[in-house]
Amino acid sequence: MPNVVLDISPLGLSFYHRHARTGVSRVLEELFLGLYQHPEVRLSLAAPTNLSESIRYAEKAIPGQPLPFVNPSLEQHLAGIENTLLRPFSPQSAFSKAIRQAGFRLRNILNRERSRFDVAAFPPDPVYHSVFFPLPDEVRQAPTVHKVVTIHDMIPLLHPEWFKQSENTVRQTIASIPADGQVITVSQATKNDFCTYTGFDPGRVTPILLAASPDLFYREQDQQKIAAVRKQFDLGDQPYLLSVATLEPRKNIDHLIRCFVRLIRSGELTDGTKLVLVGTKGWLFDTILRELGRNEQIRSRVIVTGFVPDENMAALYSGALVFVYPSLYEGFGLPPLEAMQCGLPVITSNVSSLPEVVGDAAIQVDPTDADALCQAILTVVNEADLRQQMSARAVARAKLFSRNRFVQEHIELYKRIA
Repeated sequence: MPNVVLDISPLGLSFYHRHARTGVSRVLEELFLGLYQHPEVRLSLAAPTNLSESIRYAEKAIPGQPLPFVNPSLEQHLAGIENTLLRPFSPQSAFSKAIRQAGFRLRNILNRERSRFDVAAFPPDPVYHSVFFPLPDEVRQAPTVHKVVTIHDMIPLLHPEWFKQSENTVRQTIASIPADGQVITVSQATKNDFCTYTGFDPGRVTPILLAASPDLFYREQDQQKIAAVRKQFDLGDQPYLLSVATLEPRKNIDHLIRCFVRLIRSGELTDGTKLVLVGTKGWLFDTILRELGRNEQIRSRVIVTGFVPDENMAALYSGALVFVYPSLYEGFGLPPLEAMQCGLPVITSNVSSLPEVVGDAAIQVDPTDADALCQAILTVVNEADLRQQMSARAVARAKLFSRNRFVQEHIELYKRIA
Protein backbone atom coordinates (compact mmCIF):
# COMPACT_ATOMS: atom_id res chain seq x y z
CA MET A 1 0.00 0.00 0.00
CA PRO A 2 1.80 3.17 -1.18
CA ASN A 3 2.26 6.18 1.10
CA VAL A 4 1.27 9.08 -1.14
CA VAL A 5 2.07 12.70 -0.32
CA LEU A 6 -0.10 14.90 -2.55
CA ASP A 7 0.59 18.61 -3.10
CA ILE A 8 -2.85 20.26 -2.85
CA SER A 9 -1.66 23.89 -2.79
CA PRO A 10 -3.58 24.77 -6.02
CA LEU A 11 -6.78 23.79 -4.19
CA GLY A 12 -5.82 26.03 -1.29
CA LEU A 13 -5.31 28.90 -3.71
CA SER A 14 -8.73 28.34 -5.28
CA PHE A 15 -10.43 28.20 -1.85
CA TYR A 16 -10.13 31.98 -1.58
CA HIS A 17 -10.02 32.78 -5.30
CA ARG A 18 -12.93 31.03 -7.02
CA HIS A 19 -11.71 32.29 -10.39
CA ALA A 20 -8.60 30.16 -9.83
CA ARG A 21 -10.75 27.03 -10.11
CA THR A 22 -9.40 26.13 -13.52
CA GLY A 23 -9.19 22.73 -15.13
CA VAL A 24 -6.05 22.02 -13.09
CA SER A 25 -7.99 22.57 -9.86
CA ARG A 26 -10.76 20.23 -10.99
CA VAL A 27 -8.25 17.55 -11.95
CA LEU A 28 -6.46 17.80 -8.61
CA GLU A 29 -9.73 17.74 -6.69
CA GLU A 30 -10.86 14.56 -8.46
CA LEU A 31 -7.51 12.93 -7.68
CA PHE A 32 -7.49 14.11 -4.06
CA LEU A 33 -11.00 12.84 -3.31
CA GLY A 34 -10.40 9.61 -5.19
CA LEU A 35 -7.18 8.84 -3.32
CA TYR A 36 -8.76 9.74 0.02
CA GLN A 37 -11.61 7.29 -0.58
CA HIS A 38 -9.42 4.48 -1.92
CA PRO A 39 -8.56 1.63 0.47
CA GLU A 40 -5.21 0.91 -1.23
CA VAL A 41 -3.62 4.29 -0.46
CA ARG A 42 -2.29 5.97 2.67
CA LEU A 43 -2.72 9.66 1.88
CA SER A 44 -0.85 12.62 3.36
CA LEU A 45 -1.01 16.19 2.11
CA ALA A 46 1.57 18.85 1.35
CA ALA A 47 1.39 22.56 0.61
CA PRO A 48 4.72 24.13 -0.42
CA THR A 49 2.77 27.42 -0.50
CA ASN A 50 -0.71 28.50 0.65
CA LEU A 51 -0.65 26.15 3.64
CA SER A 52 -3.40 27.82 5.68
CA GLU A 53 -5.64 27.97 2.61
CA SER A 54 -4.91 24.32 1.80
CA ILE A 55 -5.83 23.28 5.34
CA ARG A 56 -9.11 25.21 5.06
CA TYR A 57 -9.86 23.52 1.75
CA ALA A 58 -9.18 20.04 3.18
CA GLU A 59 -11.37 20.76 6.20
CA LYS A 60 -14.25 21.79 3.96
CA ALA A 61 -13.79 18.95 1.46
CA ILE A 62 -13.61 16.24 4.13
CA PRO A 63 -15.28 17.65 7.25
CA GLY A 64 -14.48 15.94 10.51
CA GLN A 65 -11.77 13.76 8.94
CA PRO A 66 -8.49 15.67 9.25
CA LEU A 67 -5.73 14.39 7.02
CA PRO A 68 -2.08 14.75 8.05
CA PHE A 69 0.03 17.45 6.39
CA VAL A 70 3.78 16.83 6.07
CA ASN A 71 4.62 20.53 6.47
CA PRO A 72 6.81 21.30 9.50
CA SER A 73 4.97 21.75 12.80
CA LEU A 74 5.90 25.45 13.12
CA GLU A 75 4.32 26.20 9.75
CA GLN A 76 1.21 24.24 10.64
CA HIS A 77 1.00 26.08 13.98
CA LEU A 78 1.16 29.48 12.25
CA ALA A 79 -1.41 28.34 9.69
CA GLY A 80 -3.67 27.18 12.53
CA ILE A 81 -3.54 30.61 14.18
CA GLU A 82 -4.33 32.29 10.87
CA ASN A 83 -7.27 29.96 10.22
CA THR A 84 -8.64 30.52 13.73
CA LEU A 85 -8.81 34.22 12.91
CA LEU A 86 -10.25 33.57 9.45
CA ARG A 87 -13.05 31.10 10.25
CA PRO A 88 -15.64 33.66 11.41
CA PHE A 89 -15.46 35.47 8.08
CA SER A 90 -16.45 34.67 4.51
CA PRO A 91 -13.44 33.66 2.40
CA GLN A 92 -14.14 36.55 0.01
CA SER A 93 -14.66 39.22 2.70
CA ALA A 94 -12.43 42.25 3.28
CA PHE A 95 -11.62 40.93 6.77
CA SER A 96 -10.36 37.65 5.30
CA LYS A 97 -8.23 39.52 2.81
CA ALA A 98 -6.68 41.70 5.53
CA ILE A 99 -5.91 38.72 7.79
CA ARG A 100 -4.36 36.76 4.95
CA GLN A 101 -2.21 39.74 3.96
CA ALA A 102 -0.98 40.00 7.55
CA GLY A 103 -0.16 36.27 7.51
CA PHE A 104 1.73 36.71 4.26
CA ARG A 105 3.81 39.54 5.74
CA LEU A 106 4.58 37.47 8.85
CA ARG A 107 5.80 34.56 6.70
CA ASN A 108 8.03 36.97 4.79
CA ILE A 109 9.53 38.26 8.04
CA LEU A 110 10.15 34.68 9.18
CA ASN A 111 11.51 33.75 5.75
CA ARG A 112 8.78 31.12 5.39
CA GLU A 113 7.21 32.13 2.09
CA ARG A 114 7.73 28.57 0.92
CA SER A 115 7.68 25.49 3.12
CA ARG A 116 10.92 23.88 4.26
CA PHE A 117 10.12 20.20 4.29
CA ASP A 118 11.88 17.71 6.53
CA VAL A 119 11.80 14.63 4.34
CA ALA A 120 12.84 12.46 7.29
CA ALA A 121 9.42 13.21 8.82
CA PHE A 122 7.56 11.92 5.76
CA PRO A 123 5.82 8.52 5.90
CA PRO A 124 8.05 5.54 5.00
CA ASP A 125 8.98 5.04 1.34
CA PRO A 126 6.83 7.99 0.22
CA VAL A 127 5.58 8.90 -3.24
CA TYR A 128 5.47 12.70 -3.53
CA HIS A 129 3.15 13.89 -6.30
CA SER A 130 3.05 17.46 -7.55
CA VAL A 131 0.10 17.99 -9.87
CA PHE A 132 1.07 21.48 -11.02
CA PHE A 133 3.91 23.25 -9.20
CA PRO A 134 7.65 22.43 -9.18
CA LEU A 135 8.96 19.82 -6.77
CA PRO A 136 10.35 21.42 -3.59
CA ASP A 137 14.13 21.27 -3.46
CA GLU A 138 14.14 19.07 -0.35
CA VAL A 139 11.91 16.54 -2.11
CA ARG A 140 13.77 16.64 -5.42
CA GLN A 141 17.11 15.98 -3.74
CA ALA A 142 15.91 13.20 -1.41
CA PRO A 143 16.92 9.73 -2.66
CA THR A 144 14.31 8.10 -0.39
CA VAL A 145 11.36 9.86 -2.03
CA HIS A 146 9.69 8.66 -5.24
CA LYS A 147 8.89 11.77 -7.29
CA VAL A 148 5.89 12.18 -9.60
CA VAL A 149 5.03 15.34 -11.52
CA THR A 150 2.00 15.97 -13.72
CA ILE A 151 2.52 18.01 -16.88
CA HIS A 152 -0.77 19.39 -18.22
CA ASP A 153 0.60 20.97 -21.38
CA MET A 154 3.70 22.44 -22.98
CA ILE A 155 1.92 25.40 -24.54
CA PRO A 156 3.87 28.26 -22.87
CA LEU A 157 7.10 26.75 -24.17
CA LEU A 158 5.87 25.78 -27.62
CA HIS A 159 3.83 28.95 -28.21
CA PRO A 160 5.10 31.78 -25.98
CA GLU A 161 3.41 34.28 -28.32
CA TRP A 162 0.07 33.31 -26.77
CA PHE A 163 1.12 34.66 -23.37
CA LYS A 164 1.44 38.26 -22.25
CA GLN A 165 4.49 37.51 -20.15
CA SER A 166 6.79 34.55 -20.12
CA GLU A 167 4.92 31.76 -18.32
CA ASN A 168 7.58 30.28 -16.08
CA THR A 169 5.57 27.76 -14.06
CA VAL A 170 5.81 25.03 -16.70
CA ARG A 171 9.50 25.73 -17.26
CA GLN A 172 10.23 25.68 -13.52
CA THR A 173 8.23 22.51 -13.01
CA ILE A 174 10.09 20.72 -15.79
CA ALA A 175 13.42 21.91 -14.38
CA SER A 176 12.51 20.39 -11.00
CA ILE A 177 12.01 16.87 -12.39
CA PRO A 178 15.04 14.65 -11.64
CA ALA A 179 16.20 12.00 -14.08
CA ASP A 180 14.83 9.29 -11.81
CA GLY A 181 11.43 10.96 -11.50
CA GLN A 182 8.17 9.91 -13.09
CA VAL A 183 6.01 12.17 -15.25
CA ILE A 184 2.28 11.94 -15.83
CA THR A 185 0.84 13.72 -18.86
CA VAL A 186 -2.86 14.30 -19.42
CA SER A 187 -2.81 13.02 -23.01
CA GLN A 188 -0.64 11.15 -25.48
CA ALA A 189 -0.25 14.41 -27.42
CA THR A 190 1.21 16.10 -24.34
CA LYS A 191 3.55 13.16 -23.74
CA ASN A 192 4.81 13.52 -27.30
CA ASP A 193 5.32 17.27 -26.84
CA PHE A 194 7.07 16.80 -23.49
CA CYS A 195 9.45 14.07 -24.64
CA THR A 196 10.30 15.89 -27.87
CA TYR A 197 10.99 19.17 -26.08
CA THR A 198 12.93 17.78 -23.11
CA GLY A 199 14.46 14.55 -24.36
CA PHE A 200 13.14 12.88 -21.20
CA ASP A 201 13.01 9.08 -21.13
CA PRO A 202 9.59 8.14 -22.63
CA GLY A 203 9.56 5.04 -20.44
CA ARG A 204 9.20 7.32 -17.44
CA VAL A 205 6.25 9.24 -18.88
CA THR A 206 2.73 7.87 -18.43
CA PRO A 207 -0.33 9.42 -20.12
CA ILE A 208 -3.38 9.34 -17.85
CA LEU A 209 -6.37 10.94 -19.51
CA LEU A 210 -8.59 13.18 -17.44
CA ALA A 211 -12.24 12.77 -16.49
CA ALA A 212 -15.05 15.28 -16.00
CA SER A 213 -16.76 15.33 -12.64
CA PRO A 214 -20.05 13.38 -12.78
CA ASP A 215 -21.30 15.48 -9.86
CA LEU A 216 -20.94 18.74 -11.77
CA PHE A 217 -21.41 17.79 -15.41
CA TYR A 218 -24.47 15.77 -16.35
CA ARG A 219 -27.53 16.03 -18.55
CA GLU A 220 -29.79 18.37 -16.57
CA GLN A 221 -33.38 17.14 -16.71
CA ASP A 222 -34.89 19.85 -14.51
CA GLN A 223 -36.32 22.38 -16.94
CA GLN A 224 -36.80 24.89 -14.15
CA LYS A 225 -33.06 24.95 -13.51
CA ILE A 226 -32.38 25.45 -17.21
CA ALA A 227 -34.98 28.23 -17.32
CA ALA A 228 -33.39 29.90 -14.28
CA VAL A 229 -29.98 29.96 -15.97
CA ARG A 230 -31.54 31.33 -19.15
CA LYS A 231 -33.16 34.11 -17.12
CA GLN A 232 -29.94 34.86 -15.26
CA PHE A 233 -28.11 35.57 -18.52
CA ASP A 234 -31.04 37.16 -20.33
CA LEU A 235 -31.23 34.43 -22.96
CA GLY A 236 -35.02 34.39 -23.26
CA ASP A 237 -36.32 31.51 -25.33
CA GLN A 238 -33.75 31.89 -28.10
CA PRO A 239 -31.49 28.98 -29.02
CA TYR A 240 -27.83 29.50 -28.22
CA LEU A 241 -24.39 28.22 -29.10
CA LEU A 242 -22.09 27.77 -26.13
CA SER A 243 -18.34 28.05 -25.65
CA VAL A 244 -16.50 27.72 -22.33
CA ALA A 245 -12.91 28.96 -22.17
CA THR A 246 -10.64 31.54 -20.63
CA LEU A 247 -10.92 34.44 -23.05
CA GLU A 248 -7.37 34.46 -24.37
CA PRO A 249 -5.73 34.09 -27.82
CA ARG A 250 -5.10 30.33 -27.66
CA LYS A 251 -8.81 29.62 -27.27
CA ASN A 252 -9.48 31.25 -30.66
CA ILE A 253 -12.69 32.93 -29.49
CA ASP A 254 -12.21 35.91 -31.82
CA HIS A 255 -12.32 33.43 -34.73
CA LEU A 256 -15.57 31.97 -33.38
CA ILE A 257 -17.09 35.46 -33.04
CA ARG A 258 -16.15 36.34 -36.62
CA CYS A 259 -17.76 33.16 -37.89
CA PHE A 260 -20.88 33.80 -35.81
CA VAL A 261 -21.15 37.35 -37.18
CA ARG A 262 -20.70 36.07 -40.73
CA LEU A 263 -23.58 33.61 -40.30
CA ILE A 264 -25.86 36.29 -38.91
CA ARG A 265 -25.07 38.79 -41.63
CA SER A 266 -25.68 36.18 -44.31
CA GLY A 267 -29.09 35.46 -42.81
CA GLU A 268 -28.21 31.79 -42.31
CA LEU A 269 -28.58 31.92 -38.50
CA THR A 270 -32.16 32.92 -37.81
CA ASP A 271 -34.57 32.82 -34.84
CA GLY A 272 -32.35 35.16 -32.80
CA THR A 273 -29.76 32.47 -32.15
CA LYS A 274 -27.21 33.71 -29.61
CA LEU A 275 -23.60 32.93 -28.81
CA VAL A 276 -22.82 32.48 -25.10
CA LEU A 277 -19.18 32.83 -24.06
CA VAL A 278 -18.39 31.55 -20.56
CA GLY A 279 -15.02 32.26 -19.00
CA THR A 280 -12.82 34.67 -17.16
CA LYS A 281 -10.91 37.40 -18.94
CA GLY A 282 -7.47 36.39 -20.08
CA TRP A 283 -4.66 38.10 -21.93
CA LEU A 284 -5.68 40.04 -25.06
CA PHE A 285 -9.31 40.05 -23.94
CA ASP A 286 -9.46 43.47 -25.64
CA THR A 287 -8.96 41.71 -28.98
CA ILE A 288 -12.15 39.78 -28.38
CA LEU A 289 -14.00 42.94 -27.35
CA ARG A 290 -12.86 44.60 -30.55
CA GLU A 291 -14.42 41.78 -32.53
CA LEU A 292 -17.71 42.62 -30.83
CA GLY A 293 -17.17 46.37 -31.15
CA ARG A 294 -16.94 46.13 -34.92
CA ASN A 295 -20.43 44.64 -35.02
CA GLU A 296 -22.57 46.79 -32.77
CA GLN A 297 -25.78 45.66 -34.45
CA ILE A 298 -25.35 42.11 -33.23
CA ARG A 299 -23.69 42.68 -29.84
CA SER A 300 -26.98 41.82 -28.16
CA ARG A 301 -26.65 38.33 -29.61
CA VAL A 302 -23.25 37.67 -28.04
CA ILE A 303 -23.43 37.08 -24.28
CA VAL A 304 -20.17 37.24 -22.32
CA THR A 305 -21.02 35.80 -18.90
CA GLY A 306 -17.68 36.00 -17.14
CA PHE A 307 -17.12 33.45 -14.40
CA VAL A 308 -20.03 31.02 -13.86
CA PRO A 309 -20.17 28.89 -10.66
CA ASP A 310 -19.77 25.15 -11.17
CA GLU A 311 -23.26 24.46 -9.87
CA ASN A 312 -24.79 26.34 -12.83
CA MET A 313 -22.76 24.72 -15.56
CA ALA A 314 -24.80 21.53 -16.09
CA ALA A 315 -27.93 23.59 -16.77
CA LEU A 316 -26.04 25.98 -19.07
CA TYR A 317 -24.54 23.10 -21.06
CA SER A 318 -27.83 21.19 -21.20
CA GLY A 319 -29.80 24.16 -22.50
CA ALA A 320 -27.52 24.84 -25.47
CA LEU A 321 -27.93 23.73 -29.08
CA VAL A 322 -24.26 22.97 -29.64
CA PHE A 323 -20.90 23.42 -27.93
CA VAL A 324 -18.22 25.10 -30.06
CA TYR A 325 -14.56 24.90 -29.02
CA PRO A 326 -12.18 26.04 -31.79
CA SER A 327 -9.05 26.05 -29.61
CA LEU A 328 -5.69 26.31 -31.33
CA TYR A 329 -3.98 24.00 -28.85
CA GLU A 330 -4.85 21.94 -25.78
CA GLY A 331 -2.99 19.73 -23.35
CA PHE A 332 -6.22 17.79 -22.92
CA GLY A 333 -9.38 19.87 -23.34
CA LEU A 334 -11.82 19.37 -20.48
CA PRO A 335 -14.68 21.61 -21.70
CA PRO A 336 -15.55 19.40 -24.73
CA LEU A 337 -15.62 16.37 -22.42
CA GLU A 338 -17.82 18.22 -19.94
CA ALA A 339 -20.17 19.19 -22.76
CA MET A 340 -20.34 15.61 -24.06
CA GLN A 341 -21.08 14.34 -20.57
CA CYS A 342 -24.04 16.73 -20.54
CA GLY A 343 -25.25 15.26 -23.83
CA LEU A 344 -24.38 18.31 -25.92
CA PRO A 345 -23.29 18.03 -29.58
CA VAL A 346 -19.70 19.26 -29.92
CA ILE A 347 -17.77 21.03 -32.65
CA THR A 348 -14.06 21.32 -31.91
CA SER A 349 -10.60 21.50 -33.47
CA ASN A 350 -8.72 18.65 -35.09
CA VAL A 351 -5.38 19.53 -33.45
CA SER A 352 -3.24 18.55 -30.44
CA SER A 353 -5.08 16.39 -27.88
CA LEU A 354 -8.66 17.21 -28.87
CA PRO A 355 -9.12 14.22 -31.24
CA GLU A 356 -8.09 11.94 -28.34
CA VAL A 357 -10.89 13.42 -26.25
CA VAL A 358 -13.82 13.59 -28.66
CA GLY A 359 -13.06 10.68 -31.02
CA ASP A 360 -15.83 10.25 -33.60
CA ALA A 361 -18.45 11.75 -31.27
CA ALA A 362 -17.84 15.32 -32.42
CA ILE A 363 -17.33 17.31 -35.60
CA GLN A 364 -13.65 18.21 -35.92
CA VAL A 365 -12.48 21.16 -38.03
CA ASP A 366 -9.24 22.99 -38.76
CA PRO A 367 -9.25 25.81 -36.16
CA THR A 368 -8.11 28.34 -38.78
CA ASP A 369 -10.70 27.39 -41.43
CA ALA A 370 -13.64 29.80 -41.18
CA ASP A 371 -15.61 28.08 -43.94
CA ALA A 372 -15.38 24.72 -42.17
CA LEU A 373 -16.46 26.14 -38.81
CA CYS A 374 -19.37 28.06 -40.32
CA GLN A 375 -20.57 24.99 -42.19
CA ALA A 376 -20.28 22.79 -39.12
CA ILE A 377 -22.32 25.24 -37.03
CA LEU A 378 -25.03 25.51 -39.67
CA THR A 379 -25.20 21.75 -40.13
CA VAL A 380 -25.70 21.07 -36.43
CA VAL A 381 -28.09 23.97 -35.83
CA ASN A 382 -30.32 23.06 -38.78
CA GLU A 383 -30.48 19.28 -38.42
CA ALA A 384 -32.37 18.12 -35.33
CA ASP A 385 -31.84 14.44 -36.14
CA LEU A 386 -28.09 14.97 -36.36
CA ARG A 387 -28.10 16.73 -32.99
CA GLN A 388 -29.85 13.75 -31.42
CA GLN A 389 -27.35 11.34 -32.95
CA MET A 390 -24.40 13.46 -31.84
CA SER A 391 -25.86 13.77 -28.36
CA ALA A 392 -26.11 9.99 -28.00
CA ARG A 393 -22.56 9.51 -29.30
CA ALA A 394 -21.30 12.24 -26.97
CA VAL A 395 -22.74 10.58 -23.88
CA ALA A 396 -21.34 7.19 -24.91
CA ARG A 397 -17.91 8.69 -25.59
CA ALA A 398 -17.86 10.53 -22.27
CA LYS A 399 -18.41 7.27 -20.40
CA LEU A 400 -14.95 6.14 -21.52
CA PHE A 401 -13.47 8.82 -19.24
CA SER A 402 -14.30 7.92 -15.65
CA ARG A 403 -13.13 9.20 -12.29
CA ASN A 404 -12.51 5.63 -11.12
CA ARG A 405 -10.25 4.85 -14.09
CA PHE A 406 -8.40 8.15 -13.66
CA VAL A 407 -7.70 7.50 -9.97
CA GLN A 408 -6.91 3.80 -10.43
CA GLU A 409 -4.30 4.50 -13.12
CA HIS A 410 -2.54 6.86 -10.72
CA ILE A 411 -2.56 4.22 -8.00
CA GLU A 412 -1.12 1.62 -10.38
CA LEU A 413 1.76 3.99 -11.13
CA TYR A 414 2.36 4.64 -7.43
CA LYS A 415 2.45 0.90 -6.74
CA ARG A 416 4.83 0.29 -9.61
CA ILE A 417 7.45 2.79 -8.42
CA ALA A 418 7.15 2.50 -4.62
